[in-house]
Amino acid sequence: MFKEKHFIDYRMPKDEARQWIQNASVIFLCGGDPVQQNNFLAEYELTDVIKNSNAVILGASAGALNMAAKWVTSQNADHTVEIDTIHDGLDFNPFAYESHSKRDYASFVQGYLFPLSEEIDVYAAEQESAIRVKDGAIEIMGPVYLISRSKIQKISV
Repeated sequence: MFKEKHFIDYRMPKDEARQWIQNASVIFLCGGDPVQQNNFLAEYELTDVIKNSNAVILGASAGALNMAAKWVTSQNADHTVEIDTIHDGLDFNPFAYESHSKRDYASFVQGYLFPLSEEIDVYAAEQESAIRVKDGAIEIMGPVYLISRSKIQKISV
């Protein structure tokens, strides 16, 4: 139970959004369009406010992507983009992330995450999977794959 909850989006002035985040005990980055969310965080200058927060920070789907150091929008990943693009996230941890979707090992083999995996390790989570990082330790829940230097390894739960 929370005493208060606040949904922060373009309907809220920037200074008010920053103040709510600075005082939050929990920050939940929702799902949706990860590019729009990333743009909003930048436009409202919330990146450093979130990163410097003492709150517990959670992300689902787009929010989880934006918590990572990097993430990809790709034609091969059912995104509506014309070119594959690597995006910078909030960089809470030194890895890239590919959130849920109806993908599995076979689709990861197609290689759309391989170029990014040459630069940084990529954790790719299937539907209903999650990664938790606490004090630098990574916990895996559900089917998650580590893609590093174009090699794929399923991580045991």
